[in-house]
Amino acid sequence: MTPKQQRDPKNVQAWLIGSGVASLAAAVHLVDKAKVPPRQVHILDVHHASGGAMEVSGNSEDGYIYHTGAQPYFQEECVRDLLSMVPSPGRTNTTLWEAIKERELYTRPINEAHTRVIRVNKEGLRTVDTHKLPIGVKLRMNLIMFVLDHERMFDGKKIRDVFDSTFFDSDFWTLWSSRFLLQQWHSAAEFHRLLTKWLPEMHTHNDVRGLERTPFNIYESLLTPIATYLKEQGVDFRFNVMVTDLKSYPSSDPTTISEIVLQEDGHELLVTVDPIDIVIVTLGSVSSGIQTGSNSTPPHVPSAALGGLEQGEWALWQKLERQSTKFGNPSSFSSRYEESQIETFTVTLRNSDFMQHYAKLTGDKPGTGALLTVMESPWGLNISVPHQPVFATQPKAVQVIWGYALHPEEKGKYVEKPMVSCSGEEIFREVLSHLGFPTNSLLSSSTTIPCIMPLGTSMLLSRTHCDRPRVIPHETTNVGLIGQYVEIPDDASGSLEYSVRGAQMAVSTLMSLPHGPPKFRKNKLLEVFELLL
Repeated sequence: MTPKQQRDPKNVQAWLIGSGVASLAAAVHLVDKAKVPPRQVHILDVHHASGGAMEVSGNSEDGYIYHTGAQPYFQEECVRDLLSMVPSPGRTNTTLWEAIKERELYTRPINEAHTRVIRVNKEGLRTVDTHKLPIGVKLRMNLIMFVLDHERMFDGKKIRDVFDSTFFDSDFWTLWSSRFLLQQWHSAAEFHRLLTKWLPEMHTHNDVRGLERTPFNIYESLLTPIATYLKEQGVDFRFNVMVTDLKSYPSSDPTTISEIVLQEDGHELLVTVDPIDIVIVTLGSVSSGIQTGSNSTPPHVPSAALGGLEQGEWALWQKLERQSTKFGNPSSFSSRYEESQIETFTVTLRNSDFMQHYAKLTGDKPGTGALLTVMESPWGLNISVPHQPVFATQPKAVQVIWGYALHPEEKGKYVEKPMVSCSGEEIFREVLSHLGFPTNSLLSSSTTIPCIMPLGTSMLLSRTHCDRPRVIPHETTNVGLIGQYVEIPDDASGSLEYSVRGAQMAVSTLMSLPHGPPKFRKNKLLEVFELLL
């Protein structure tokens, strides 16, 4: 049997490895589109709950933890399609997507974010409105030439291999690097995809009105309802289960998965996979090796936790690679910690006047802009002040903000030591000092939880064309690969859309559905025209 041949959904056992957003999306499509009986869809995960890197935790007393980096876009077609298949909790005949649009239309005012960047000059602290961000003639021409080049020109190259040093001093680079977590040593091909996809919307990237806002954080508002829906339908969730190997045949050029090897409760078990069955594997994870600190202590040194890469998502991918190069090259993404590390932090404020100071500085209400970049920060600080509440359990007197740093190994301007060595309180002190806000009163009423992510931007690392495997590897019959490390032509990884699109591609191909995800549309002439304006 090949993916092109029709499978009878009534006879298919679907094994999904991992329970992040990509796997949950695949399960929804299997049940809703492919009509596989829910009890025949099995989700195996080494963790204690679903959600992957988007999982949140904490409380108002000890402090909340919000891992996500730059807020992903929600309005793209594959995500809309997914949310349109899932019912909204507590709402009859209303989907998640309908509930989000209704909330956006009737409960939130539409505002334009004025401030995206703050910087210090001779006049003191000033704000920068990126709706009016100019692009010089030289930079404009360089960008036009870059966009018009074919992606194959950048195979294996880093962004700094394509642009000279002056480019990285531009406001344009500041805007894009902070918004998409880009570094000079990241993939030129990935930067090319980002520009091709999002350049026409450059001046409105920070407007939350262009994003669909959810009642709470993404995990509680989207992932939890999706997982709940699947469980209610009868999908088989198995947590604390580690898949250690996938047996394939023939050994010379594996095409068909025949067995799943897993460990559960200290015992090794074998699951027989018939040729009619399918296996969908989430490759890698940006959350591997995460280290969390506290308000008074810094996170542990990340290298001490990287032994986790020998287990779970990365170990399974490494074993697949040893079977065949068609499964990609995980070491290109998992072994360059110094190039992929970021640090995030979540601040829980109690009876605080932080929001008043923020509105006075930026001219923006909380929740209007997606990010605020601090130009003079050696850490590369970015903060998000979202609409409140962020968490379902959050009391009215409590507010939550979060942020991240692209250069946590550098010494701070005010707290003169590397961010990775700082406690949560020291990190928030550095943030407040840059903003010019009163430190003592705000520090005494807040809790800041820092989190080091050694692989936080690993999906953006420079790569060759064969490092990321196809969603359906060459000549395979019953396996699909999903997540942020698979190859989806033209699309840019790191977003919610990328994970969902890959899941749709895997299900539609393996189950021979008449329609796959909508084609990714791009028009380079349109992007160039936007630059010429």
